[in-house]
Amino acid sequence: MGWRIEKQSNGKFAVYSTRLDDYIVIDAAPLEIAQLYAEKGVKVYLASARAQLAKEIPVPPDGEEKIEASRRRGATPKEGEVPIGVTGFTLNDD
Repeated sequence: MGWRIEKQSNGKFAVYSTRLDDYIVIDAAPLEIAQLYAEKGVKVYLASARAQLAKEIPVPPDGEEKIEASRRRGATPKEGEVPIGVTGFTLNDD
């Protein structure tokens, strides 16, 4: 279940929901699609963060050592260029 972006015959884009078996967005420009996905991503990540915070999983001893090393360095490490799924795109946090 999910969303699928399709190009309409008029050159604009539509978003099809497999859950609803219908189009939830029609006649959209690429920027509108990007904004929609950004908003959805924020909601998904926020829900995930809240669920993880509620679990209050403790940092293991070796994790505490890494945290202390970051404190001494004055910064946490960066992931750099990270692939985004199988999209072929990357995210760079540098």
